[in-house]
Amino acid sequence: MQTPDNKRGNTKNNSAVNDNVIAKLAENLRCQYLNSMGIQTWFDPLLVAPSSSVLPVQEVTARQTESQHAVPGTTQVDEPVQIKPEKIISDSIAITPSGSTQINPIDNIAVISISIEKCELCELHTARQQAVTGEGNVDAELFIIIDAPVKEIKDENALLSVEDKQMLQAMLQAIGYSISSAYITSLVKCRPPEQRAPYTSEMICCDEHLSAQIKQVQPDVIMVLGEQASQQLLVSQKGLTDLRLRQYKHLGIPVYASYHPGDLFNSSETKRKVWADLLQINKQLI
Repeated sequence: MQTPDNKRGNTKNNSAVNDNVIAKLAENLRCQYLNSMGIQTWFDPLLVAPSSSVLPVQEVTARQTESQHAVPGTTQVDEPVQIKPEKIISDSIAITPSGSTQINPIDNIAVISISIEKCELCELHTARQQAVTGEGNVDAELFIIIDAPVKEIKDENALLSVEDKQMLQAMLQAIGYSISSAYITSLVKCRPPEQRAPYTSEMICCDEHLSAQIKQVQPDVIMVLGEQASQQLLVSQKGLTDLRLRQYKHLGIPVYASYHPGDLFNSSETKRKVWADLLQINKQLI
């Protein structure tokens, strides 16, 4: 017959054994047990690094098979399950409902351009000979947006006609800025047929491409040129007269609306308005 002191001693020894078992319990098994009891757990899978003590996948499978045919009454020891690094990596990739991977903002311009060239979200891709992704300095302080690339026979990658590009160069030089220092792109990346204006639905389909470019370049200011492009980017139905001379924000970056270079020819009044717009932009670039 055990004395009370002996009972307390046995209880203490049993407690120590239990504590030792709990301490050795693998983290992933602990989570399995807690989940089976309806207790939600959180852990960082990157912290559960495979080690030499983790059984190979083939051996774990064999142990699990043996446990299914275990003799009743015997104790089975659960082994840690190996977490494959490739599984962790694949879980970090976001998949859209359509099954395509989302554009990661840290991807460089070249990767984004490849995504644009493969895009089939709108009907423009059916007549596309080549997408026009953008041009200029990928570390630009000034990010310029137009509505759509033009048809330029001499240059399939042209966003602007030769005349319009020369006018834009003159506009930027007025504030001491070079066109080669800016990054220029368009709301739609494929030329609309017969030089028509892009449809709203087509511009919406290119939203993610444009956002990825802006996040990659990380400019100090965005200049959107032309009434249609300004209305689309700023989500407004106001005319360019009302949208000008005000600062907006897109993805946290200051935005200013102004006229398309093609609107400046033979119009001194428009040139004066653009000069006022450029002075506001210059304040952001200083």
